[in-house]
Amino acid sequence: MSETPPDIIGVWLHSYEEDTETAALYRPQHYPFRPSRRPRRGLEFRADGTFVELLPGPADRPREVTGRWQRWEDGRVRVSFPEGGRTPYELAVLSCADGVLRIAR
Repeated sequence: MSETPPDIIGVWLHSYEEDTETAALYRPQHYPFRPSRRPRRGLEFRADGTFVELLPGPADRPREVTGRWQRWEDGRVRVSFPEGGRTPYELAVLSCADGVLRIAR
């Protein structure tokens, strides 16, 4: 596994109101989001390579899907799910600065 990039470590919630045509925006979990009827998806990148995808679950509580992540080429992050059940995928990290994680759509 490649060296862990410290800039994306943490829990990020989708700030869908701020999405653009080319990027999905995520903010730290403690960001003061406006109230929303729509549950927020989330991504957690842990320094040990653990990845947790937070998906809408029953009663609007997040459902955690655990996998692994690693730095890939050209700012990409590869996510896999060794326990099976989910297809691996890549995220193209455009930037991570000033409390905003931008991922290509």
